[in-house]
Amino acid sequence: MLFIAAASPALAQQYQQLTDVPTVYIETENGQNITSKEEYIMCTFTMVDGDNTLRLENTQIRGRGNSSWWNSDKKPYRVKFDTKQTLLGEDFAKAKSWTLLANHGDKTMIRNALTYQLGRFIGMKFCPAAKFIDLYLNGIYRGTYQISDQVQVHKKRVEVDEDNGWLLEVANENSREEPYITSTRYGIMYNIKNPDDELLTMDKRIAIGQWLEAFEKAVASDDYRDPEKGYRAYIDETDFINWYVGAELTGNIDALYSIYMYKEADEQKMHFGPLWDLDLGYDNSSEKSLLRQMEAYLGLWNRPFEKILQRLWQDPWFAQACNDRLNALVEAGLQQHLIASIDSLRGAIWQPQAQNFKVWPINQQVYSWEKHSYHNTYDGYINDLKAFINTHIPYLQEAFAQKLATSGIGATKTSNERPDGAIYDLQGRRINKINNKGIYIQNRQKIAKQ
Repeated sequence: MLFIAAASPALAQQYQQLTDVPTVYIETENGQNITSKEEYIMCTFTMVDGDNTLRLENTQIRGRGNSSWWNSDKKPYRVKFDTKQTLLGEDFAKAKSWTLLANHGDKTMIRNALTYQLGRFIGMKFCPAAKFIDLYLNGIYRGTYQISDQVQVHKKRVEVDEDNGWLLEVANENSREEPYITSTRYGIMYNIKNPDDELLTMDKRIAIGQWLEAFEKAVASDDYRDPEKGYRAYIDETDFINWYVGAELTGNIDALYSIYMYKEADEQKMHFGPLWDLDLGYDNSSEKSLLRQMEAYLGLWNRPFEKILQRLWQDPWFAQACNDRLNALVEAGLQQHLIASIDSLRGAIWQPQAQNFKVWPINQQVYSWEKHSYHNTYDGYINDLKAFINTHIPYLQEAFAQKLATSGIGATKTSNERPDGAIYDLQGRRINKINNKGIYIQNRQKIAKQ
């Protein structure tokens, strides 16, 4: 690893900062192309940030992603340094593995960075952070990229034991990777991200499979609403509700296509998160609009976790918990926070985005599955993003309240449940007396006040 003073005339000429964000120069060994998502090739990594230039030799790079890798000329990458680096600052991970996100299907290029702000506001334990950069690859400018955390077991990332802790990813036919397990109850594929292959013994793999089968059996059972016999015995309730409400807020077509979950090997309850991979989030998909649509009811063939969430919405506890969490976030200023974050990120990326769209036209399609609404100005896309926030959050409050009103109706009751007579409004708030006209819920039944 070499630290070089950018004031050196020769180096200043070779490695210059393009805009007001850092500029990264990656030079592969013998100038070879990066053609694989599996095999790393050697490179040097040089980052110019103001008066400082960081040069890292013995670095490895490969492709990453699925559709973004195979269907885009502006490709995402994964880099691996030979020593741990703090690319995002001292408050974040010091690690060898990092991602370079192209954000190519997202014309704002800030959706992933915005989700970090959302995750922090919700209180999630880990959400990948962001640093915008200009990227040169083998001397050719490739546009605006984002350095971000790799989702992995690591200090200040997913914090479980590296040798034995579990990190799983809900997948499907398009994203499954060896090793993976397919459950028998719901037919869901789970990629095993940790323990690593060399530490994944047969006993560990069997233990993971047994936990998954027990969890899904509890979801499907007649006792699924029982806090000790049902699904709640297998999840960290706070983490699960935070993750799910966050997923609904992002309006991400892929939210139930790739879900991370983790726990210590000897821990019973699973944690969920982070929120990630949001380039098609916030209603940026041509497949289906999520402006006024819930993730759990999209009805897409390759989102098998929908079946689990639809089952959970029949549980009054789950419906109440989702309503309470969403309303608490809104009351804490969620909408204002996201709009302010969009404005801040717009300012941070203003100079680099102008350079990016000189290479990648701002008003042209990248993927067939991105939203087909194009503008000639960057702010046109920023305004679309703000409009989604201002429309989708009030919609979710109403949709959640309607689900609460019908939760438990027609479902099998567990023996330990007793109606408590409490009255709730459609925002899920408990009230002492019905004074105004409207629809209310008591013992999971609708009450109409005329």
